[in-house]
Amino acid sequence: MIQVKLKKLLNKPKLDSLLDNFTQTFNLSFCISDIEGNIIWGQFKNNYNYHYPILVNQQILGKINGDTEEIETISQMLNYILNEEFEKKLLAVDTLEKYEELNFLSDISHQLSSCLSFEEIMEVVTKETNKVITNSQIYVILLDDKGELNIYSYQGKKLHKRQGSIESITGHVLRSGKAEIVNDVHEDSRYIPQDTKVKSLICAPLKVQNKTIGVIKVTHNNLIKYTSEQLKLLASLTSQAAIAIQNTQHYNKLIDYSQTLEQKVEERTEALEEAKKKLEYLATVDELTQVYNRRYFNEYFEREWRRLARERKFISLILCDVDYFKRYNDYYYHQAGDECLHEVAQCLKNLVKRPADLVARFGGEEFAIILSSTNRLGAEKVAKQLCQAIEGLEIPHCCSECSSYVTLSLGVAITIPTPQVSPQKLIKAADKALYQAKDMGRNCFSVCEFRPESL
Repeated sequence: MIQVKLKKLLNKPKLDSLLDNFTQTFNLSFCISDIEGNIIWGQFKNNYNYHYPILVNQQILGKINGDTEEIETISQMLNYILNEEFEKKLLAVDTLEKYEELNFLSDISHQLSSCLSFEEIMEVVTKETNKVITNSQIYVILLDDKGELNIYSYQGKKLHKRQGSIESITGHVLRSGKAEIVNDVHEDSRYIPQDTKVKSLICAPLKVQNKTIGVIKVTHNNLIKYTSEQLKLLASLTSQAAIAIQNTQHYNKLIDYSQTLEQKVEERTEALEEAKKKLEYLATVDELTQVYNRRYFNEYFEREWRRLARERKFISLILCDVDYFKRYNDYYYHQAGDECLHEVAQCLKNLVKRPADLVARFGGEEFAIILSSTNRLGAEKVAKQLCQAIEGLEIPHCCSECSSYVTLSLGVAITIPTPQVSPQKLIKAADKALYQAKDMGRNCFSVCEFRPESL
């Protein structure tokens, strides 16, 4: 059994960097320990209440410990990496052993190793099998996820496919994992006549790491007494073909998946990078409204504040509140309330389109809009458009005291940032303006303009 060292894997720079990024990006605190309890990544804390095992080939190598359930996602990724590493090493050892044992098939092995598609493998298997078992029909039969047999043949330089029955000689070899010779198929009760011309067949399983993924079947239209040497040769060929077929299956599932071990590692790293990007996206977008969430708003607002402070340009902030939304929820129920918030958010997003501007869900029924390089005149124009657009959606609201439709109250705050003043000051100013808009009867906006140095 090949052993995968957890500590050695975690010492890889790319993985170590990925774990650091998770810690910083998602503000997570966790550590990783081996089976003996030794900390091999991070620092252990007594308040860690969540522990998830790290397994490879159903063997626990260690565990990940943290203070939130979010570390379960990291545990799943580590388990994925470790199991891929284990499979990669098993594949390397299996390939080496079979090459040493079956060196007389080195030419076939070389050809299969260069195949990047299943069609290429079928061409090689068909050509090489016919050299030793002449005038035969060669089929590669694979079991799909639905438990059905897909039968492939390569004829006239073209790949053909049809389905077969699991209750057949082929299905028996697939289940038993043992090769068989049937010199007269019509005397075998398991034979299902899909081709009445077939008289004899020889069938060997395609095995990878003791798992049967399919069979190679050779048939003849005459009664043939196949020999044990022919069976041995076919079994040797299938051992090479099985590895190549599994490689192409992985290749088709992952972008530019390569048959070399080093390229496989690179592809798996790319898959992890994609997963990281997806997690980062989920961490910045509000699931209900599909606009940015409060966390990302805070980060972006800080960056824009510093940038515009350097450039000495205006920044405007608009806080929006859906008028009488609690009454809306109570009357129309929460599902309608969720749909209302989503529609309002998308309307705001469609109106605020400049690259540096941002729409975010601020909390509950509140939204925040950052308008970069925008003075009072520009902010008032946008606020007026937002009020009109939301009421223009004509979402019925019979419990509102300011309109028969859903409306917004807006608080607008404008300033030129300075490094010495916290951007929270502008949020407070916009919040104050929002309350003024509500005091004015709602479905309107109020503006507050101030100089940070005067606060």
